[in-house]
This record gives sequence, structure tokens and C-alpha cells, in this order.
Amino acid sequence: MTAPNGSLRINCSKNKRPGIVIAIASNVISKQLEWCMMKKIVLSLLAVSVIGLMSQQASAENVVRWATDADIPTLDPDAYASTKALTFQNHIYEALVQRDDNLQIQPWLAASWQQTDDTTIRFKLREGVKFHNGNDFTADDVVASVARVTDPASGIRANASTIKDAVAVDKYTVDIHLVKKTGIALNELTGVMIMDKEWLAEHNALKPTDISQGTEGYATNNTNGTGPFILQSRQRDTQMVLVRNPNWWNAAHGGNIDKIIFKPVTSDATRLSGLLAGEYDLVTSVPLQDIPRLQSNSRINMQISPSLRVDYLSLNMRDKLNAKNDKAENPLKDLRVRQALLMAINREAITQKVMRGLTKPTNNYLAPDIPGYNAASSPDIPFDPQKARALLAEAGYPNGFNLAFDCPEGTYINAAQWCQAVQSFWAKIGVKTNLNVHPASVYDPILVNGRTDVGVLGWANLPIMDPYSVAVQLLHTNDGKNMGTFNIPRYSNSEADKLIDQSVGELDNKKRIALLSQAVAIANKDLPFLPMHFEPVVWALSKNLQLKQTPDNVQRLWYANVTP
Repeated sequence: MTAPNGSLRINCSKNKRPGIVIAIASNVISKQLEWCMMKKIVLSLLAVSVIGLMSQQASAENVVRWATDADIPTLDPDAYASTKALTFQNHIYEALVQRDDNLQIQPWLAASWQQTDDTTIRFKLREGVKFHNGNDFTADDVVASVARVTDPASGIRANASTIKDAVAVDKYTVDIHLVKKTGIALNELTGVMIMDKEWLAEHNALKPTDISQGTEGYATNNTNGTGPFILQSRQRDTQMVLVRNPNWWNAAHGGNIDKIIFKPVTSDATRLSGLLAGEYDLVTSVPLQDIPRLQSNSRINMQISPSLRVDYLSLNMRDKLNAKNDKAENPLKDLRVRQALLMAINREAITQKVMRGLTKPTNNYLAPDIPGYNAASSPDIPFDPQKARALLAEAGYPNGFNLAFDCPEGTYINAAQWCQAVQSFWAKIGVKTNLNVHPASVYDPILVNGRTDVGVLGWANLPIMDPYSVAVQLLHTNDGKNMGTFNIPRYSNSEADKLIDQSVGELDNKKRIALLSQAVAIANKDLPFLPMHFEPVVWALSKNLQLKQTPDNVQRLWYANVTP
């Protein structure tokens, strides 16, 4: 356009908003046009350079693409006692004390602690630790987190059964009070994740949620921890992305991972084809039948080891069955019936064919690596379908009965397949089952709320390396508070309860373990759960990912490293 003074103004800006405007005389228009073209070229080159630099930075990121068989149902660390959920959450949240990759308890958000009396542990907190939103970590956060996990509405209340409350002494000192004198408190505190009080209050999330009751809140899908990774995005059943926390207090002892892309892939075939195609760097749910094929691939590193997890069949010992039968009483309340059901299962065949010989059957509720394991205390119940039929007849069920049978898909290795095998074995002694296989989100409420007669439950004895977990959560009478939370059968034995209760107050660890071992032995003979086998730990990794495997089946990717 022509300026009022007769000169010509040419706007070199790409848009119509004011840009770089140069007033020139009409006799230098060509030079101005030349300048505009040069400017566009320079800007284009700059844009290409920036894009190239960004691409280089992106390609330089150390990314771990992690595929597993099911989504994490909740990001609330107080909502659900699941190893898989806690494993993922531990990349975001931290506890006062935690286990390292040698499974040893270490100071974490607490720098040190001391027992000041029988029921009080004083913790000195690390100073300078920040939550992901920039808030300072202080004693108030510990107080709020302990109150949250010990709330009766907490889905993991039983994991903190010895913890009463927490009281701030000063900004970086907190006293944790115990219910009674106990030697298990530190073990339990490894599972108490510390959350930001201010953030919880801001989002009306000071109260916990419980996945078994279907409750959700802000913390179900949002996070704010102190841990090595920050939640960048969450798309349920599709993808979650974690990025490195640049302000992590323990970064000097961590690995070099910049980003974790977590992918729930329910299809075994899709998950493994993605691994073989280089789409995933870590697969933590590998069908056992595919191990030989993966082992033959030079780009894949297979890690296989025994685990701490025992898989059980949980039996409904309430007054009534969920399945319809001619008789009103529940046959599963008769020990002879429970023994018959176990005798009818060829567990050796299951471990060889379904589990590909990578595990072995067990008659015990504890894994051999757990203190208190006593093989001699386990009842010897071999495969004997003829005797099983005789026991059923003796109990008054010569023609068998009907059971509702529900099985999770993906939660436990090859569970759907071995549930089908169990169904077939039971049919041969006249026990008919209506078997339904569900995703974890559907299955868990069915199991926890007693809406089936037979379910599958695996237990890895958290807190790890101690029998207290299986004793207090699976075998103690359910008190509606923090005892017997996963006592799905509703089993009750006063002698076992007495031993478990006594163990809580025993500070001598050998004596404490002995008491728990006795309690487990009693329950072993009563068979509220039918022990099946030990679950192997099977991971498939790309060759450039270094990650230590541990028998608790917890992936600690903050220790991992990626090499070119």
C-alpha cells in the first residue's frame, strides 16, 4: 500500500498482523522484495534447524516401551492391593522406607529412624525433596498419607495393619504410632506411599478409594508424587506415559531412562508380535508356550526365575453357594469335599502342559523362599480321582454338585488355560462348573465381594519375604477392618487367629516367624484355598535394556539403563 508521504510500505510478515515493515521509496521496490524473499528463506532454514534439533533430541531420549496384558485399574496407591498396580505406582510415589533391587529395606523419603518406645518410631525426613508439582515434602504429608492408608475405606488397609497414626514433631520429623508392639512395621511401611497433603486437599482426595467397592476419585487418574517419574498422560486401557522427574532427589543412583510408555495389550499374539517387530522393549506378561520362540531371537533377552507368588483356587465357604443346587447347604464347608476337589486335579499335568514345566505343584500356601515355609507341614494330597469320588460320596454328594467358577484373564500366567483344565478334571468326579473368564476390572469385584464359588487368587506375600502378609490377609478371620481383607472363602479358625495376633507383638523375629508358620500350617490342613503352583517370573526384554529381575516380580525401571 501507498503511505501518506508517497513512499511504499511492504509488509514482509506472513500474516496480516503488523510485522516487520520497511518504508522505502518506489525506486527500491525490487531490493525490498529481494529482502523479503531472503527473510523467508532464512526463517525457513531456521525452522528446519529447530525441527531437526527437536528430532535429534527426541531420538536421543532413552525410551522404554513397556507392554503388559492389562491396564493398571487405578493410580491411587491406597485403592488396591495388587503387585502389578503397586509396581507401576512405585515409579511415581515413594515411601519412607523402600526395598532396593536386592530386596533390602533402605531409607528412602526418611533419612533415618529410631524406635523411641514400644509403639513409636521417629522418622527424620529428607529435606529439599519436592513433589512433582513443586510443593515441598514435609511431615504434614506423611501425617495425611498415613491417615489416608489407615482409613477404613482404604483398599489396602490390611497392608498397614500395625500402623495407628502419624504425628508431626516438626517440619521434618514425624512420629509413627503403632497399634501394638510389633516387628513388622517397617515391612508394612514399604507399602505406604507418601502423597502431597496440599494437592489431596485441593482436589478433595484426602479420603482414599477402594477399587473393590468401585469407588473412584481424583487420585484414580491423576498423580503427584516425589518419585523418579512424572505421569504425563493417561488413556485408560490404551496408554500411559511417564517422563523422568528432573528434580528427583535420588537421581544420582538411578538409571538413564527418560520416558516410559506403558501399553496394556490384552491379546497375547499382538503383544508378542509387537515385541518381535521392535515396537516394545519390555513385555512382562509372556505366554509360556511362546518362550522357545522368543529365546531363539537374538534381539530379545529372556529372564525367567522362580517367584514368591503362589496361585490358589479360592473356595466359597459361606452358608450358600452362588450356583443353584438341589441341596440348600454349601458342600464346600465340608473338609472332605475340599480335599476331594484338590485330589481330582492333576496338578502335575497342569504344570507340565499348561505351565510348560517352568513351575511345580505345591501343597503349601507359602513359597519356599518365604521365611516360615515348612514343606513338612503341608498335607500330602496327590492326584487320586477315585479317592476323590469316594470322599464326595462319604460327604453325601455321590452325584456331585454345581459351582460358579470365575477366572481372571491376564492377571496370572496362563490362568484361563489352567482353569479350563480344572473344570475338566472336576467334571470327571461329577462336579459341574459354569466357568467364566473376565478382564481384571470385571473379575476383581466378583472375587472380593464373594459373587463366585471358585475363583483364582495369587499372592506374592507383600510385604515381601515375610509370611505375615498371607497370614493376616488371606487366613485370619475377616474382621471388616484390617484383618482377613482377602480371606475370600470367609474361613475362620480361632487357633490360627490367636497365633497370627500373637505374632504381631513378638519382636524376636525367629519367634514371630515360628508363630506365623504354625498358623499357616493349620490353614494348610483346613484348605480354604486349594494351592496350585508357584508362578514363574517371565520377562522379555530388548537387548539394549538392562533391568534386574527380582523374585517379587516388581519392575524397578528407575534403576534401568538403555544402551545404543
